[in-house]
Amino acid sequence: MRNPGGGMLLFLSFALLLTGCSARRVLVGTAPVASAASVALLPSANRDVEYLSSALKMSASIGDESLSVKGKLRVKENEGVQISATALGLMEAACLEFLPYTVKFIYKIDRIYAEAPYALLPFMSDTGTGYTILESVLLNRMFSPDGTPFRKAVKSMRIVDEGDYITVTTSADNPVVYKFYIDKSNGNLVRSEGAHSGGGSVVCRYSDFTDFNGTPFPRMVELSFSSDVTSASLLLRMSSLKSDKFVFSPRKLSKAYKRVSLDGIVESVGEIE
Repeated sequence: MRNPGGGMLLFLSFALLLTGCSARRVLVGTAPVASAASVALLPSANRDVEYLSSALKMSASIGDESLSVKGKLRVKENEGVQISATALGLMEAACLEFLPYTVKFIYKIDRIYAEAPYALLPFMSDTGTGYTILESVLLNRMFSPDGTPFRKAVKSMRIVDEGDYITVTTSADNPVVYKFYIDKSNGNLVRSEGAHSGGGSVVCRYSDFTDFNGTPFPRMVELSFSSDVTSASLLLRMSSLKSDKFVFSPRKLSKAYKRVSLDGIVESVGEIE
């Protein structure tokens, strides 16, 4: 990374756009899927992860710029997602928070932050992605786009045996139609796709599965959000996964922090030398 400060701003600006990737498949599982009828019994259909924390390596790119950072990931179901980035492995330099009704980006080195609802984030609004869906994507679970739990909505979904995969497609009655790919050899949810009626799309691929709370869980999550405007990629490599309880506390900022516009952070990418 040529400019550590600029690179961290790129991390924040990338987060504003939130986008995607391509993947390698490293799969381990526990039980094959014998038929479409067994889909409702899979971990991805019944995933209940109240707490998740892990060490994190993140690679991101947007336009011609890219960077890699190390940090931590913390998720508390229904409360929020925190991705922190450390500088030189010693201190938190930046924090990205996805909360139920807002997204906050904090860049500690320059003491600036930006905050906005999901509707004002280009890749979120263009793909119809809000907090509940983002949380479900990160936790490797199937979901109904209208918020109905998968177990209750499964009858309205189309389940098809496509050879190596069983696919589950949500109802076309919603603005976004999602399609989930389940590997028949092990029952793992390995890919999720969302197509928005407005033209935006989101893809998430999962690999490097490990045991977590007694079920297979991916340590590698690759997100891809795109629209007519631009595209980008985000790769999360998790390690040392834990389900220990913790108090989820959104970052509190002192008066020394300056609020800046989302456009201001995005424009800072162009200042990287």
